[in-house]
Amino acid sequence: MIDRKKGPEIKSDFDLELKGVQATRLPNGLEFLESNAGTQNIIKIELVYRTGRIHERQRAVAKAALSLIREGSTRHSSEELAELYDFYGAVVKSAAGMETSTISLVVVERYFEKIWPIWLHMVFYPQYDQDEIDKYCQVVSSKFVNQLAKNDVQGYRKLTEEIFGADHPYGYNTEVADIQALTRDNILHYYNENFGLDTALVVLSGRYSAETRDRIKADLGTKQRQHQSPEPQFPEKPLFQKTYTIQTDNDVQVAIKYGRKLFDRLHPDYTSVSFLNTILGGYFGSRLMKNIREEKGYTYGIYSAVHGWQRDGFLYISADVANEYVDATLSEIHKEMAILREELVPTEELEMVRNYLLGQSLHLLDGPFAKGELIKNLASKNRTVQDFNKSIQKFKSIQSEEIREMAQRYLTEDTFVTVLAGSL
Repeated sequence: MIDRKKGPEIKSDFDLELKGVQATRLPNGLEFLESNAGTQNIIKIELVYRTGRIHERQRAVAKAALSLIREGSTRHSSEELAELYDFYGAVVKSAAGMETSTISLVVVERYFEKIWPIWLHMVFYPQYDQDEIDKYCQVVSSKFVNQLAKNDVQGYRKLTEEIFGADHPYGYNTEVADIQALTRDNILHYYNENFGLDTALVVLSGRYSAETRDRIKADLGTKQRQHQSPEPQFPEKPLFQKTYTIQTDNDVQVAIKYGRKLFDRLHPDYTSVSFLNTILGGYFGSRLMKNIREEKGYTYGIYSAVHGWQRDGFLYISADVANEYVDATLSEIHKEMAILREELVPTEELEMVRNYLLGQSLHLLDGPFAKGELIKNLASKNRTVQDFNKSIQKFKSIQSEEIREMAQRYLTEDTFVTVLAGSL
């Protein structure tokens, strides 16, 4: 009989290697990655372009180009596309990120032949109808104004602007006027410049037949389009310490944003610092949560995060607190950073975080679409399967001495920028 008073044994020796990925190069140079797995005949096709906000000539154009690509092609209107996708149970999504843009199709394989040519034409021949652009600008501007009323949003925008610079691709801020200034000409120009197949990749996942795979390869392999956008410039800005205050009308709480510039995602310390960040504030049982939320009660939630891109990255801590707790919260953040610099992480805590991160990594391999998403994220970020497997091995092997060394190197207060947004 199972003893319900005793928890299950925690193990970390399970297989976490990413396997079964097939990679080929199509005749036109397009990178083709696939993982044929699963029990249901549902397929997901993702076309990933290595372009995003960093390639904008006009601010706000990248997100607009990707959002509006679903709103009509030269053959079908927005309403017709929506009706066709709905009829065949297809899910079509598009999104523009900082450095990559993705257009995806999920469909039951038996309807693939019906929906594939419609989706493919939409991707390569978007209409960008002016009426759709006008509606997009109106809706997005309204949502954007609401977002800018939040202390949290204003604080984050100021933090990234100061860390990287107001003219840096990672640091500049889009304004409402930028959205309202969008036209069909500059959206088309962005599309034609950046949506080349020479820097793109395709990820096919799910369960599918050889005939379906060959059809996708044949159709995509004959397309010809080269990207023409110039390489973005990334001006350097040194590390510094400074505090900025943003006065707002929102007097309920003050948003604290506390961060520093780090390095790109291929840096040798990236995985180790990610482990350190988890201990500091990267999960619900982190030190910042236990101290500032559970023990002190200064905030409902506090967290830290590491973002790594092609050329740079940053670490930041975020919390919303009442005015009277701002100084005390910052003091406790500094205290937790100092402890990590000076003391070794206890074995019990180290193993708990190790198991947490390995469990999170296991989710990345749970199911064919999750595996496809992982493959896409690795390839689009110029990382390999071997890089992923090395990260897993680092999670399994890292020790307290290395964590303390990372804290001494990257958690020094004289390199952090503080932004306080609220009615101070």
